[in-house]
Amino acid sequence: MSAERVFGYAGKILRVDLSTGSISTEPTEKYTKKWLGGRGINMQILYDELKPWMTPYEPANRMVLGSGPLTGTLAPGSCRLDIASKNPFSNGVGTSNVGGFFAPELKYAGYDHIVLKGKAKKPVYLWIHDDHVELRDARALWGCSTWDAYDLIREQMGDEDIQVLSIGPAGENLVRSACLIANRSRAAGKCGMGGIMGSKNLKAIAVRGTGYVEVANPDGFVELARKAWQGVERSGCKPGMSSIGTVAFVPGCKGLLTTYKNFQDLDIPDELLKELGPETLGARYQQRQMGCMLCPLHCSNFHKIDEGPYAGVATEGYEMNTTVDFGTNIALYSAAAMIKIHALCSELGMDVDATSGPISWAFDCYERGILNREDTDGLELKWGNHDAVCELLQKIAYRIGFGDILAEGAKRAADIIGRGSEYYAMHQKGQDLYEDLRVPVAWALGTALSTRAGGHTTSSPGADVLGGLDPEADAMWKKILDVKTVDPMAYEDKAKFVIFQERQDQIMNSTILCLYVGVWFGSPANLMTLNDIAEVCSVATGRKITEGDLIQIADRTLNLEKAFNVLHANLGRADDLPQDRFFDESIKSGPFAGFQLSREKFNGMLDEYYALRGWDPETGLQTKECLSKLDLVDVAKDLERVGKIVSG
Repeated sequence: MSAERVFGYAGKILRVDLSTGSISTEPTEKYTKKWLGGRGINMQILYDELKPWMTPYEPANRMVLGSGPLTGTLAPGSCRLDIASKNPFSNGVGTSNVGGFFAPELKYAGYDHIVLKGKAKKPVYLWIHDDHVELRDARALWGCSTWDAYDLIREQMGDEDIQVLSIGPAGENLVRSACLIANRSRAAGKCGMGGIMGSKNLKAIAVRGTGYVEVANPDGFVELARKAWQGVERSGCKPGMSSIGTVAFVPGCKGLLTTYKNFQDLDIPDELLKELGPETLGARYQQRQMGCMLCPLHCSNFHKIDEGPYAGVATEGYEMNTTVDFGTNIALYSAAAMIKIHALCSELGMDVDATSGPISWAFDCYERGILNREDTDGLELKWGNHDAVCELLQKIAYRIGFGDILAEGAKRAADIIGRGSEYYAMHQKGQDLYEDLRVPVAWALGTALSTRAGGHTTSSPGADVLGGLDPEADAMWKKILDVKTVDPMAYEDKAKFVIFQERQDQIMNSTILCLYVGVWFGSPANLMTLNDIAEVCSVATGRKITEGDLIQIADRTLNLEKAFNVLHANLGRADDLPQDRFFDESIKSGPFAGFQLSREKFNGMLDEYYALRGWDPETGLQTKECLSKLDLVDVAKDLERVGKIVSG
């Protein structure tokens, strides 16, 4: 403990210059009042220290890893780590998030955040053991899978309680979809953080902490934490999540979010859904449920294959994302192959969303005759060919042949190939998409607006995903959001849905809690609302924090991200629109057959959203008045210098 007691936070930010080897600390307190923690502090550091001319893979770029004031406490789901850097897909905001045990261990070692800059002369890994911090030689680990790196570091240190965050060959080779893997199974997906770490010659971060997190009001905190745990236990998502994880959502999303054959349709053939859903995947291969630290949902499942061509494969952390990314989007009729693909992505250190994007694009182009076997190194990219997918994963990770092109993501791959293939590259702001952007309409709007270049965990609301299925829930959301309808196909008032979810997600990612214990798909009657989080933060930190304070912090963080995107990537209104294919092609089958996204109405939703945000509806640019109200006057001046702000 420091001389001055710190509540909720560890109290220190660790700074590491990989070029010089210098290691220092600074107090977290300088950032907490304005930014709270996690993503907010991460973004302030990036904004302050990066210049627009800096590129993602150069030494001057920063990578910031951060916990929050609730991390490592008894609050449910308080186990996650937020990671931020410059996005290799968009050159703008890049954020990722990972659960498990790493973030609490970092807090117990005495650090809230780690700021990395520079590039080591040789491969190294960062070793943190309480006050002892050093860079260690990682040449023997370079080239290893994330699984082997994890085992070797623990063996070298002789401590099985060490938590390891590492990159695989994909990160070493600067694959844009490369991610970080915590302890073999938890992925910090999206935004290519693995390549950022690889560009710095940093193989891993290993941490062991023997300290603790002190809260200001222990009795009050325990009471509120117990209430939150009980709420999660009563929530509607608990039974499915705790039995089979997010795969439980697959049947309910049929025809809704489960894309088929690179977004050609949304409805999934029943036999494919049966093979990839709980009925087969869970019953045949699931061994047991596991969980992140301090989480009542324990939604991480462990699978093992005992027979067939993939016998011996065993892996944890399989998610619905893998089912949709590879199973339905490439029509792979093999649950065993899905588990193998998931394991390969974890070992090689690749985000399943951004890796499946260029692969499904290639399959689509192959079917249309845009690509042939000469382009694909002789591979036959016919839907369902899981052997070809496994081979492409290896080629991408090591940038071999056709894999070197796919390693750039679908958008860049299409730019390289040309031949009209650009139309079939499904991305948002340059990053490969996981979800369809036609229906639900509010989900589509949230994903399109996401500052980190697509993805549903920063802004896409669950309210209209379930719209029409539960009259009681519909009535609740109408009242909370002050809207007339929650119809998934309606455009009216959907900006309100998105702003509500943006605020919720920003705070979840700054405190930093798992999204599943907050208001996303569940009822606010059970899960943690912003008011609940404000109360818990207050007793944890000893500082009075209200729901209004959290909304202000959430809006401030989002506006900082928006400004970063404008200054660093020149992203504007056009980048908040989905790809043309979503407007040009209607849904072919399923419950929303015939629905086609309207460009005019989508633009109307953008107008409404910008106006509610206090931005200029015509250009989407921020206004001086908006930024001034959020205590971002310096940001307004930066935008004014480049002519990217509107007076008023």
